[in-house]
Amino acid sequence: MDQRCRGGLPGAGRNPPGLGRTPPRRPPLRPHAPAGRSPRPAGPPGCTTVTPRRKGLIQLALSAGLLLVLFLLIDAREVGKHLAQLDLRWALPAIAALVFQIALLAWRWRFTALRLGMRMSYRHALREYYLGVFLNQLLPGGILGDVSRAWRHARLTARTRTAVHAVVLERVVVQSVMVGVALASLAAIPALRPAVHAHWIWAAAAAVTVALSVWVLRAMLPAIRTAFARFRGDARRAYLPTSVLLVQLSTAILVTAANLAAYAATARALGVEVPLGTLLPLIAPILLVMMLPISVAGWGVREGAAALLWTATGLAVAEGVAVAVAFGLLFLVAALPGAFGLAGGREAGAGAERAQGSNSRSNRTSSPSEN
Repeated sequence: MDQRCRGGLPGAGRNPPGLGRTPPRRPPLRPHAPAGRSPRPAGPPGCTTVTPRRKGLIQLALSAGLLLVLFLLIDAREVGKHLAQLDLRWALPAIAALVFQIALLAWRWRFTALRLGMRMSYRHALREYYLGVFLNQLLPGGILGDVSRAWRHARLTARTRTAVHAVVLERVVVQSVMVGVALASLAAIPALRPAVHAHWIWAAAAAVTVALSVWVLRAMLPAIRTAFARFRGDARRAYLPTSVLLVQLSTAILVTAANLAAYAATARALGVEVPLGTLLPLIAPILLVMMLPISVAGWGVREGAAALLWTATGLAVAEGVAVAVAFGLLFLVAALPGAFGLAGGREAGAGAERAQGSNSRSNRTSSPSEN
């Protein structure tokens, strides 16, 4: 009988798998990821992936280690004596200057977002900025608050790229002004002036190298070229015309001045009687180092920079470290209202999502069919 006329399934009469034929190989089973979590992609052999949690622990250990080394090298009791002399008549103005700085930064963020076509009330901007500053004081890196601010704004507006650009463009001008003031301050310190003059060529060469690297990557990779073009367009809207650029620069200068005034008031609150002409050039480099995303809210690196600069100018090291510690504590006090913005921000976000949902439903209902 013909094989095709036999009953049964096709392939009947053939050897079952495993008899006379090698069964097909199956890929090895991978362990299932926990519910709600996607499996982590494996990296190249021999490479260790630095997770955000591990990176945060490294930054926390860096802050704690630097503080421990400082207190072992200097007289910690002398630092404590300076901190015990804190005068509220100077500490309160320092906190007020920091609060003014946060309020002005929130206004700058709103101004930049409006230039990019994103609506935002000042009340919302102030609450979100306070929350970001508060998170920066608690979380490793010192930039997670800014990341959270951009992410929360992107959720409310459904414009992720523009929300991120608004945060970056707002911070770039302030950071640039601080860098310029810090470099000028270092050149104004007599003990450091020869070193600054000797190394400015290397600093310029490094800046040119970074610029050339960005240009080469932009030319070679289409994705980077597209992203750079979009960022350049948003930067043009955020900084131009000249009247807008003047607003950006003037508010950035005011923010920097508020920081310098707060640090100087903190020094006076601890009884530091160093003349302002000697004290002011020391402040901006410390604030610049404090902004580096390598520690927790600048702890450790700020005190280390203060110790080096106070030593270079022949001042008491314990006094400089005490001022740095006090400034960090006063900054934390000034940022405490941001804790209340967390609950308020959740309620506002839920309300905005409900409003967006109702708007989308109404748009679908009112729009004519496209049949």
